[in-house]
Formats: sequence, C-alpha cells, structure tokens
Amino acid sequence: FCYCSPYNRTQETWKIISEHLQQQGDVDLIGTREEPRIAEQQFGNFQNPRKVRTAKMERRTFGRFFFRFPNGEAGLDVYNRVSSFLATLSRDLLQFQDFGANLRELNIVIVTHGLTLRLLLMRYFQLSVEEFEHSYNPQNAKL
Repeated sequence: FCYCSPYNRTQETWKIISEHLQQQGDVDLIGTREEPRIAEQQFGNFQNPRKVRTAKMERRTFGRFFFRFPNGEAGLDVYNRVSSFLATLSRDLLQFQDFGANLRELNIVIVTHGLTLRLLLMRYFQLSVEEFEHSYNPQNAKL
C-alpha cells in the first residue's frame, strides 16, 4: 500500500516506483492513497527573492523546528500533521488486518518530501528537537 503526497513531484515519483514494482511480477499493489498530511512544509507566498533569503537567515537563528515562515508553517506544524497521519496509518493497518492482510508480509510505501520525512521519523522514533535539528534531508528520489 502507498501513501503519497499530493504534489506533482511525489505523484511522478510514485508512478515510477509503482511501474517498477508491477514489473517484478510477485508484488501485489493493494492500493494507493493521496495524503495531504504528508505534503511538504508550506513556506508561505514568497514572490520576492530578497524576502526568501531574509526568512531563511531568520530560520537559522530559530531552528527549522520552531521557525514559522510568514503565511506558512513551522516544522512544529508539519510535526503535528504527520502525528495525525501516523494515527491514521495505525488504524489503516488494523483495517488491512481485518480484511485478511498478513501484516508481516505487508509493505507500506510513503512518498513524501525531505523535511516532512525527517519530522515523520522524529515523531515515530520519538527523537528530540535537538536530534531533529542535526538531521538532514536525503537526496531527491533516495530511500
């Protein structure tokens, strides 16, 4: 089963992954859900490159977790979104099991964005803000 951010770049990535999996022959894709709660952090409505640079410099002072972009989100907001998503994922797994899925053989694919992934892992592994601040995004299209 796959949960995928609604952004075009993640939808395109999932399309490539799913085509590859279907070519394997022994993989059964049971479903896909577009999941807005795993979308990238909302950075606000920046039209002015100078304002973008200023906001990013301010973010370095406050940290990625607590700094809120003007008209956008803080990492904390994304953390709250992914916390809600993880609760849904847990309920979904119970439903999959109720419908006969063997959870030991079920793989979940989550196609999301760098910062969102880091915050999801922070929540799942109960990492501290300091540990989050010392983590970095994986390269694009990497596991």
